[in-house]
Amino acid sequence: MEALRAADGDAWSALQTHHSLARYLLEETHEVLEAIEEGSPGADGPLPDELGDLLFQILFHSRLGQEESPAWDVDDVARAFIGKMERRNPHVFGDRPQSALEDRDDVEAIIAQWHAVKAAEKAGSEASPAADAQDQGSGVDPAWSEGIPHALPALQSAAKTVHRARSAGRIEDLVETAQTAAEAEDAEQWGADVALALLEVVRSAEQRDIDPESALRTLLARTRG
Repeated sequence: MEALRAADGDAWSALQTHHSLARYLLEETHEVLEAIEEGSPGADGPLPDELGDLLFQILFHSRLGQEESPAWDVDDVARAFIGKMERRNPHVFGDRPQSALEDRDDVEAIIAQWHAVKAAEKAGSEASPAADAQDQGSGVDPAWSEGIPHALPALQSAAKTVHRARSAGRIEDLVETAQTAAEAEDAEQWGADVALALLEVVRSAEQRDIDPESALRTLLARTRG
């Protein structure tokens, strides 16, 4: 990256910004997903190569960060990741890992612990006024939508929302909210009944720890022969 962004480096790379690279990040992510769906194992399969392309995007964005003020780089990315993993996995990295959980094999407890630490992190930082206004205007519980990218495919977004609601013991509240939204005057125009049916499928998938987006993508891939 240093060579590509140097004054005598690559002219195309020199023109790139975080915004101009965004589409490539999305493309490379989808290519990684396709490689996973192919299921070809080993270093000769497509997955290592596609993951390399995705890693390149992260390195590229990190290199751009060195030119910003204040500057940041890939070490800052790694430090942020390490800090987050250590905070959210006290049963592995904490001062008293053996006492962090009653049962270290209880996956549900691990997930609940993750969300509890994440909520504490959020409480310690200032909430975004824009995000709050959007949640209030849409009638969506911030606890269900906070941090979920708006560009995320609907099935994945629904899966994350259902998982958060269930983890908080509020799955019935989510269902009730969805049913109320489906009773709107224009419900027939946007297929509210279909949306409710899809949400029910997502709920079923989430109970079995299955990602509905990946399941459907795999099915469609296998219908292509």
